[in-house]
Amino acid sequence: MSYEILNTKEVAKLLKADIRTIQRNADAGKYPKGVCGKHGRHWLFNRIKLMEYIFNECV
Repeated sequence: MSYEILNTKEVAKLLKADIRTIQRNADAGKYPKGVCGKHGRHWLFNRIKLMEYIFNECV
């Protein structure tokens, strides 16, 4: 299984959202387990799981 790991800045660009919104949502636990995780002070996101989550929420 391949993983493409994105940082908060890359996710914000991909979703066309403000970086602070992405960080606040991650801090608040709004993303399901497996979509993101914290490495030190930085949030990292699994692109495939993030896209699955977004498209399942929109449908």
